[in-house]
Amino acid sequence: MPGSFDYFRARNLVEATAALKQEGAVVLAGGTDLLVNIRGNKVYPQLVVDIKGLPELKGIRETREGGLWIGALTTMKEIAINTLIQERYKALAEAASVMGCFEIRVRATIGGNICNASPGAETGPVLAILNAAVEIGGPGGRRILPLEQFLLGPGRTALGQGEVLVGFILPPLPSGSRTAYLRRSRIKGMDLAAVSVAVLAGLPDSEGKREIRVAAGAVLATPARVGTVEEILKQGPLTYERIRQARDRFAEVIAPRAGSLRATPEYKQEMVGQLMEMALAKLAALEYRLEEVATL
Repeated sequence: MPGSFDYFRARNLVEATAALKQEGAVVLAGGTDLLVNIRGNKVYPQLVVDIKGLPELKGIRETREGGLWIGALTTMKEIAINTLIQERYKALAEAASVMGCFEIRVRATIGGNICNASPGAETGPVLAILNAAVEIGGPGGRRILPLEQFLLGPGRTALGQGEVLVGFILPPLPSGSRTAYLRRSRIKGMDLAAVSVAVLAGLPDSEGKREIRVAAGAVLATPARVGTVEEILKQGPLTYERIRQARDRFAEVIAPRAGSLRATPEYKQEMVGQLMEMALAKLAALEYRLEEVATL
């Protein structure tokens, strides 16, 4: 049976950070993971700090630079249906729309999804290709970190004692670029992704080179971009041979856990390349018969 703990509902960020400085304090946002872990005796908090009502952590708004700021308490449902996200950062809406079931999406927050630091975090690969940064609030004030410096490993983030994830900063995308997110799971519905891939593809130049970003989930220690795969794809037109080389390289550089309950390493090594190819086909209209790429 779960042990007893104290509960505190913070009214503002100052109260929240002060409470979280206490030993054994944990954050309650959407609660879709925390409550399950408490009931399953995986987490033994001494104090649960409820931050659901903090206005500083809510909202989706444009930045002066032309990007977006997304509050950490924004739910998956809000992300999935937001017009700005659907128009500019479509892959993020796609990832949010397939996380769990409807009942989960109306509670689960993007901040919680990332703070859990799961290798298979649904929004992780998308935020990686968007070059997202995280805004953190704490006793020492605010600070901003690139996503790759925030996620340190499975279950580990750069949050210090008393700190809270405030929101995400998405820079503007390269002109003419589009994004896509694809995943595979054991069953349709609310199962977690066994493997996921996010891709950004820009417009090709006169030599066929373009901005391409590729990130994967559930196959590395953290959701992250795969630079060596990106470099292969950027070198010129997206021919069949170039795609094959990128797929082979993708399978080599990922490190799926042998003990995964959702898929074998062999399945994941094959599927990451297939998902990447499917995403590129969706974004760049691949024409294998001609071994050339139509414009977006």
